[in-house]
Amino acid sequence: MIRIVIVEDEDLTRRALGLAMRDQGFEVHEAADSIACKALLDRLRVDAVVLDLGLPGLDGLTFDAQLRARADIGVLVVTRREATESRIEALDLGADDYLVKPVHYGELAARIRSVVRRRSPRRDRRVRVGRLLVDLEARTAVNGGVETTLTRGEFDILARLIEANSKIVSREELLSTISRNPVEADLRSVDTLVSRIRRKVCNDPEMPDLIITAPGFGYRLRMPVEELELGTDRA
Repeated sequence: MIRIVIVEDEDLTRRALGLAMRDQGFEVHEAADSIACKALLDRLRVDAVVLDLGLPGLDGLTFDAQLRARADIGVLVVTRREATESRIEALDLGADDYLVKPVHYGELAARIRSVVRRRSPRRDRRVRVGRLLVDLEARTAVNGGVETTLTRGEFDILARLIEANSKIVSREELLSTISRNPVEADLRSVDTLVSRIRRKVCNDPEMPDLIITAPGFGYRLRMPVEELELGTDRA
């Protein structure tokens, strides 16, 4: 299910939009300002943010630019600002789409799905990280020609780190990757799974510490991800 956050300071508008998007099949979380939205993003893996520009405190355009630093999140601006200049500025700052209120709920839902499809990581990818060869579609990992058996949770963590491509991923985000109820789950489960991955794929002296700890925040891959052409069988 696609998970979205609606950032809108007008309570009635936010609730109506949230109800409509739930009816469209989305998992919806609501935020009245950028601070509340950031708190949600820190603990949930979100597919898209529906963003009003007229926010209290940090304005929507500034927040739009900040959201763009999170490359895996789509941003759809929904605002009353009709001026072409506002549209151009929002899109230049990183928004994926721009709609003027009032919006047709069905159209907004279609545009959200379109943005998420464009931003979804390809699952038919084969990549190399050091000596580790990973097939994201087949969900296999081969280390130096020997296949490594990973559990579902272990592979999901590894895949998320691969998507981030050497950038730090927070423990909270990794938790939301493996748990449907991240609020009730324990962050220590992420640490446990990372430790297991390390034991399975980092026990080769030629590939030490594939996963690096960012103290107080999360984890990242030590080396960049190398994309392989489909059909490539190098190990």
